[in-house]
Amino acid sequence: MSDQRPKFLPSFLDAIKAESEITGWRAVVPYVGLTCAALSAAVAYFLPAALWSEPKQEIATIVYSGILTFDGLILALGWSAYSRIYDVLLRGDFGQYLMKNNLLKDYILQVTFMHIIQIAAVVMAVAGLLSVLSAVMPLWLGRAIFGATVTLMLYAIKQSADAVTAMNDLVWQSAFFEANRPPGNSGNVTPIGERRGG
Repeated sequence: MSDQRPKFLPSFLDAIKAESEITGWRAVVPYVGLTCAALSAAVAYFLPAALWSEPKQEIATIVYSGILTFDGLILALGWSAYSRIYDVLLRGDFGQYLMKNNLLKDYILQVTFMHIIQIAAVVMAVAGLLSVLSAVMPLWLGRAIFGATVTLMLYAIKQSADAVTAMNDLVWQSAFFEANRPPGNSGNVTPIGERRGG
């Protein structure tokens, strides 16, 4: 067991490999991400082209500002769940149990992945807001940026829901661990009846 924190990419690939041994090729297909992308592409395609014209620039700016605010709110709420997850993971014996059973890195991977998606959603919304200010941007690029912005927003919502689920699961597992811990020694404290030689 290494004292170095697991890197994201190797942990991510290990998780996909482990999942593929259970579910097969479906492990590499991001169903939710593809669904978010398809919905967002449809929305971007059917928006009127006038939205990206200069007379409608204020409306597009308001839309992107709203998305950016919403993404920032999701990120802030996600951090509340992350802090609770880390609080549970850092409980002495439970954290040691997860590490010894090679489970801790999976939780760290999940939190890191959720955080990456939420930050990407905020960055994409900022890029969209800046793109509105460009008068020379082609229509297809404006639609692509809007579609990517909405895709990441929807996927960030899903990741926030996953963060709450992970938090609840960890709280339950930690409580179960504490309730079912075998009675015995705690650290260096030894009950008087068990002392020998003295």
